[in-house]
Amino acid sequence: MLSVFTSEIPVEQISNADAVSSSENIVPVEEPEAVLSPFSLDALAARSYGEGELRIEYAWHNYEDFTRYYITYDSDGLNIHGFVNIPKGMGPFPVVIALHGYIPPSEYETLDYSTRYADSIARNGYIVLHPNLRNFPPSDSPGHTRDYHGGYTIDVLNLLAHVSELAGEEGIFENADLTRLGIWGHSLGGGVAMRVASLLDEVKAAVLYGAVSQRYSNSSAGFPIFDLENSQAAFSVHHGTEDETISVESSRTLCRQLEDMGKTPECFFYEGQPHTFLRQGQADPLFIQRTVEFYDRYLK
Repeated sequence: MLSVFTSEIPVEQISNADAVSSSENIVPVEEPEAVLSPFSLDALAARSYGEGELRIEYAWHNYEDFTRYYITYDSDGLNIHGFVNIPKGMGPFPVVIALHGYIPPSEYETLDYSTRYADSIARNGYIVLHPNLRNFPPSDSPGHTRDYHGGYTIDVLNLLAHVSELAGEEGIFENADLTRLGIWGHSLGGGVAMRVASLLDEVKAAVLYGAVSQRYSNSSAGFPIFDLENSQAAFSVHHGTEDETISVESSRTLCRQLEDMGKTPECFFYEGQPHTFLRQGQADPLFIQRTVEFYDRYLK
């Protein structure tokens, strides 16, 4: 997967004098080490996660079917905020990570549009982890770099490592079953979900909603950032036909790519819907219904 560069001298350039030179004058040519991008799949897979801790700050909202908790956690020296929805009942419960899309940081709120999706999934018996990714307040912001969603991916993997340590122990994650792991991502979050699904065999089901799926590729990055062919996840792709932010053709292309890999994604295209589906009408509740049915099929 990695390139190794070697230095060779063409035979025709070696003179007779060179040929009879003492071996003492021959200086071996050292091969430079290949530089591994810290944001490639190889580098992300090789490193460790979960340093620091996850803090359950307080119980935020108590509903009939689940309780929402406000959390913060450490991710490579950053303080990441977010919430967790814990279903009521005995469990054990499958776990779904819900990843929001891009909203200008000045407008972003922890309980933003993606909350309704996280809540709907939790009501159906899933623990839902919803981080505010780095650069989205009040999470820390190290600044944007061209890392192909690498920093956001690291935030997700650190969160999962923290939850894995707490699973089965007394507390809100006592009934978390990480062997039944799903991921949900909208827009930017969909691109991050693709990276996580490429890295973790534990991800069994991935919902991609208006996902940033074609902006980056292994060839454009110069190193592996996706490996959906070897992913163990089932894929459910959703996109509005009137999306002016991410073209619907990107998801049509993704579906063809997955089929070419021998996978059988389910792909739904919603007539007249924009990038984030309108709350009035039938498209949004239909999308939620299909999401829950998909997770039930692969995680329960």
